[in-house]
Amino acid sequence: MRLPNHLKPLLWDVDWRSLGVKKNQSFVIARIAEKGGWREIEWLKKTYPIKTIKNTITRSKNISKRTKNFWRTIM
Repeated sequence: MRLPNHLKPLLWDVDWRSLGVKKNQSFVIARIAEKGGWREIEWLKKTYPIKTIKNTITRSKNISKRTKNFWRTIM
């Protein structure tokens, strides 16, 4: 499954054509959690199970403490 085009600005530094929803789920979740807006967050919640999002955010070294705290409050 391909990523929607509205995510391109968040993933500008990687090869867009090689990214996949399942194949790169940890990377995509982490990037959206750190840099995304409400539209991207809504897409994230529709695309991945909440448990997967929580686990990825908790374990990722690419997400700031501030962002992790934010996600704890909304999940």
